[in-house]
Amino acid sequence: MKANMPENAQARAAFTYNAAADFYDASPLSFWDYFGRRTIELASLSSGSRVLDVCCGAGASALPAAKAVGPTGSVIGVDLAKQLLESARTKAIQRRLGNIEFEIGDMLAMRFPVASFDAVVCVFGIFFVPDMAMAVSELWRRVRPGGKLAVTTWGPKFCLRKVLDEGGVASPNIIAENRLHPIKSAEDWWAIVLGSGYRGTIEQLTLPERQKVKEANLASIRDEKISAVETNVLYALATKPRTANFK
Repeated sequence: MKANMPENAQARAAFTYNAAADFYDASPLSFWDYFGRRTIELASLSSGSRVLDVCCGAGASALPAAKAVGPTGSVIGVDLAKQLLESARTKAIQRRLGNIEFEIGDMLAMRFPVASFDAVVCVFGIFFVPDMAMAVSELWRRVRPGGKLAVTTWGPKFCLRKVLDEGGVASPNIIAENRLHPIKSAEDWWAIVLGSGYRGTIEQLTLPERQKVKEANLASIRDEKISAVETNVLYALATKPRTANFK
């Protein structure tokens, strides 16, 4: 059945990723877990830290964060997609992580006080809002003096440094990683389509239209013998000065 895409940016993101939840954790989409885990490794979270993970999805970065900060630390994962949050909660229970919780939330209207976290993380989420500088500012405001911000986005052409600068984050360390993600079959590629942001487009098609698009995609992957796709990212890391002004 054809669905209509919501007009609001945040509603569009929720629509897309609630729909994509059924394929989001499929093995061909293992890049979600890789980049989430890698972001947390680069952030070097201290034991006992209080962490906010915005746009946490199914827990790719929030779950490693909970393990990194240990039982004396805590993690709150926030996302707009209810279905992905349900998946994250299930994983947390399976991994016996008692220091993590998940809730629906919007990065532009967060309930958390200013300077209330030792680290704020946002992996593949900053581009979902029209005013990305404002979103960065909201994330940065939740970081305590001496705390850390970690933002990961697709690269290499994304103007991440400019967005961070406009959001008030001075002198971030930006690390580029150029990576190829293997595609073992044409069906793997279609799973990636259904478990990613492409799903929003697919949901707007009628069933016959979806079948045509699927067949065209499968044929293209097979005919061109595509065995990998580029998954290049940018990691931005910043530490807030201890003398920061939060007015």
